[in-house]
Amino acid sequence: MKYLSLVSFIFLISNSAFALIYRAQCTGNRGGVAVSIYTSKDKLFMRYSNVLGAQDFPFYEGSVSKLAMPFIKIAQTELASIDHEVLLSWPVEKCTFSTANPLLMECNGAATFIIPEKSELKSFTFFTSIIKEDSLTSSYEIFKIRWGIEGLDYHHSIGMPFDPKLCQAEYIP
Repeated sequence: MKYLSLVSFIFLISNSAFALIYRAQCTGNRGGVAVSIYTSKDKLFMRYSNVLGAQDFPFYEGSVSKLAMPFIKIAQTELASIDHEVLLSWPVEKCTFSTANPLLMECNGAATFIIPEKSELKSFTFFTSIIKEDSLTSSYEIFKIRWGIEGLDYHHSIGMPFDPKLCQAEYIP
């Protein structure tokens, strides 16, 4: 019986070593922005880095009008702690991946902010999409990373667009 328990334990350990692998990276968006998404053991990590820091963080997306200005100021204030680098993690079981297109994925549920440390921000959504626009004379495709951040008072939906040619992804279930 002890032998069977030992064999079962070794089987569980060896199977956990073959956890899913997901890696994606996008670069070249507005100056020195890069986003890396990767799994390690039972977590998915998202690393955002920007050589220009907080002055270049995309804290608002949408039509800008006089009525939007107060919300832009709130976003600027609430997201001020996001500077040159952000690192978050989600439990990998809260994430879904596409086998047809590895660039497409999503995570839902509470993320843990690793950088900035002791952040008051929270994040519950993170997903990617491919947007296609066709006109009479051309077609355009954009890869977008959408990141939901909860500030103290508001939910901020951050859109980070990239040229799909500057992104790569790999998914091994």
